[in-house]
Amino acid sequence: MGRILVTGASGLIGRHLVMRLVRERHALVLAHRAGSSLSQAENHATLIDIGEVSQQTDWRKALEGCDTVIHLAGQVPERGVPADTFNNVNDRGTARLVEQVSEKGVRRFIFLSSIFAVANHAENMPVDDMSPPHPASAYGLSKLAAERHVASFARSGGIGVSLRPPLVYCGEAGGNWRLLQRLAASPLPLPFAAIDNRRSFIAIENLVDAIVRVVDAGERAISGAFVVADDRAISLRDILSWLREGMGRPRRLFRLPPAMLRLALNASFRAGQAQSLLGNLQIDASGFRQAYSWSPPVATRDAVLQSGSQFVALCSGAEGVSDAVPVRIKSKRQK
Repeated sequence: MGRILVTGASGLIGRHLVMRLVRERHALVLAHRAGSSLSQAENHATLIDIGEVSQQTDWRKALEGCDTVIHLAGQVPERGVPADTFNNVNDRGTARLVEQVSEKGVRRFIFLSSIFAVANHAENMPVDDMSPPHPASAYGLSKLAAERHVASFARSGGIGVSLRPPLVYCGEAGGNWRLLQRLAASPLPLPFAAIDNRRSFIAIENLVDAIVRVVDAGERAISGAFVVADDRAISLRDILSWLREGMGRPRRLFRLPPAMLRLALNASFRAGQAQSLLGNLQIDASGFRQAYSWSPPVATRDAVLQSGSQFVALCSGAEGVSDAVPVRIKSKRQK
């Protein structure tokens, strides 16, 4: 196998993926921007500064000697990001990379998309690989557009795989997961005991394992767009209970009518955030599991416990979390 180009290698998912690929002795090229930190990988990979990802990015030097590209780089949802930024980075930037990948004769292109390329923050029915796409945000639209470039690459004879994960979590994660961890770390009782919704998530270890499974498939990899997720959907009540357990804290949840809670959250957060906390978003990832003979190596409960423990370690010395007890994660494949 030739070298693997990883874009977005300095991001959260990229760092975890690179560590795994280094352990497995893959030859790596890491595309990064000047100023990004890749100190843990600099002795194990070739680092190339490609600047900002856009339709003008020149990837040719980074692609030399590569037969696989793992494209993680992209504009993530943040408050105030204009739609054209998503389009320029996620859509046009991916189109540019796919174009130069084709010119260089690279065989495999693995793209990290998002469940929001096909779904909203909440869905009444489970989402699978056959669900009609109906992205509801500029971010989701840009990811769906990028997937189409990957599909075009596959139609032209390459192997193109797009993975659509839901929220990715670990102790270091930001966004809504960080909000949940901060809530769990609070000494206050929380009004979520009645919230029995069903949402799918994916632990960062499981997402990395899914990506590596596609890499390891080599020429046997199956092109397509696949949703990927943990082994079970869980409720907000489960999340907070398990995070607190991982932090060494008592559960301390009480019941507040969901309608009242929804009103309060809508007043406090953006509508999408409230939907993400209280709504359902269940994923049926059986398509990827069957295509790649894959199952998540880490059980959901174990991964959430570990996330709480990691959060405590990261916040050690901060008021309200320093007395928590760490919990060791256990891989289902090691049991």
